Amino acid sequence: MAFVPDLDTLESGSLNEETFYDPDCLCPKKKPCLDSEVTLPRVGIQLTVTKGHPTTRTFRQAAVLVVAVTKLLKQPAHKDFTDSDLGGFLDGIFEPVSFQQIESSYAGAPVYRYTRSQSFDILDIDQKCFVLESPTQLVALHLQGPSAGRKVKLNIALYRPRLSQGGPGTGQMPVALGIKGYQLYMSCVMSGAEPVLQLEEADIRRDIESMELTRFIFYRLDSPSEGTTRFESAAFPGWFICTSLQPRQPVSITNQPDQVNIATYELSRR
Repeated sequence: MAFVPDLDTLESGSLNEETFYDPDCLCPKKKPCLDSEVTLPRVGIQLTVTKGHPTTRTFRQAAVLVVAVTKLLKQPAHKDFTDSDLGGFLDGIFEPVSFQQIESSYAGAPVYRYTRSQSFDILDIDQKCFVLESPTQLVALHLQGPSAGRKVKLNIALYRPRLSQGGPGTGQMPVALGIKGYQLYMSCVMSGAEPVLQLEEADIRRDIESMELTRFIFYRLDSPSEGTTRFESAAFPGWFICTSLQPRQPVSITNQPDQVNIATYELSRR
């Protein structure tokens, strides 16, 4: 711990040009051989600054200097001593301190963590299948006999959500709904005043780390007692994947499930 002489000690000494406080001794000594001298105008003292290795500039030197300057400032004869004069003292004592701004980024936890994928046959409760009729158009219709081979299977990617976003305890299981054999996944996006369902070419069998990709996520809401399932958009809560009561209509999305359109399905792994 550094020792700082009190003002009484300094009062008993003479702060003239012959007085020098050695950094290794707190007793006044005669001035040794100087490397350089700086004389401050209108102050009446001389400050000796010995330029050496930075390790010689100790806290003890600074403390002695501050106490000495405090004594001088208490004397009426030195009214012209200004802040700039004190700054001149300190510039010769303290090493300049440089600051470096370091920017770093941290990867946050995934919004949804990918676990595995499973394939399912899907029928709405009117027994309509999903059929891919154009490169990006999914429709629902009744299939019989040889035409049954046209139905598509869903490749359902399963995710584990953050605790605040639901999970097994809340009956909400985040999934992405792909068309097996294709790199096509259903997504829910805003078009005009309402969200719409579309197929996008993507491969999202990985962690979802961007809220932008939430458009691919649906909550699978199972009803074990009835053996049925609904799919609610994670990006647009209250909107569900639906089929029309009429055949050969596009698979779409509705906020009135099972009222105007069908939003309840049966999944099987046969």
